[in-house]
Formats: sequence, C-alpha cells, structure tokens
Amino acid sequence: MRIREATEEDFDEIARLTVAAYRALDTWVGDDYAAHLADVAGRATAGGVTVLVAEDDAGGRLLGSVTLTLDEGPYFEWAHGIDGDCGFRMLAVDPAAQGRGTGPRLVAECIDRARAAGRKRMIIGSTEWMTTAHRMYQRIGFRRVPELDQQWGDIRGLCFTLDLIDS
Repeated sequence: MRIREATEEDFDEIARLTVAAYRALDTWVGDDYAAHLADVAGRATAGGVTVLVAEDDAGGRLLGSVTLTLDEGPYFEWAHGIDGDCGFRMLAVDPAAQGRGTGPRLVAECIDRARAAGRKRMIIGSTEWMTTAHRMYQRIGFRRVPELDQQWGDIRGLCFTLDLIDS
C-alpha cells in the first residue's frame, strides 16, 4: 500500500468510498451530510487542506482517504485551538478493504506531514459510535480530551489530541 496526495481523477472514487464507509457505521449519514462527504473537489481546493489517499500496490485501487488540515480554515473544526494545532477529518476506508491497516497508515502519514510542517498538536473529532476509530487513535497515542468535545444537535463529537513534539 502507498499513501499519496489525491488527484482530480481520484475525486469520484474518494467520494464513493467515503460515503460508503460513513454509511456503513450507522444510518445517521443523511443526504445533506453525504453530499458534504462527497464534495472532494470542494475540500481539496480549500486553503490549508491536503486530501490523501491509500492505494493498493497491485493495481492502484483506492482503499481509503483522509483530509489533512494543517492550517485554520473551513475544514479545521477547532476554532478554540492553539497556535500550531492541526487535524484531520473524513478518515474513511472502503468497507470492502477494511482490516488491512489502511486507517493507521493514513493517520501515520498525517502525523508525519504535520510534524514536518512544524505543527505542535493534532486535534481530531470522532462521533460516539466510531469505536473502532477510537481504539485505533488511542493505540497510536491520541488521548481523549472531553472538555473539547463538541455537540451538533443530537450528535456528540468526541475530541482526541496528540502532542506532536516529543511524542
């Protein structure tokens, strides 16, 4: 598997696999949020954002994607963050490709790029029912920070952070 920056040719497949991955978790992904998840071109052209993909070595099939937010902008959800914060969003692994280590590889690439860019802390959110992701984040070294949790209507976003300096 290799991780690389997404190209415009990848956008339709990223949209498909992202919506499929989120909908496989639960039925809360309505049409409005699915359209937001599928707007890969919109986030790829937003400031401070890099869309990454994981592709398999045999044939280049896309296995997953993540949106890295190194700077403030519309895709960095933590307005109360500190200078040097960054994050990622919309981590998604195609349901047909799950269990191969794609998620951890995408997160590791985000961490490596954030450190290379001199960022100090990675701060991410995850809904309560994304328990597989929670376990992965904690294995990588993220810690829960409940005081930074967010609430969007009935949906609670759990906050996780990772210090990028000396971690």
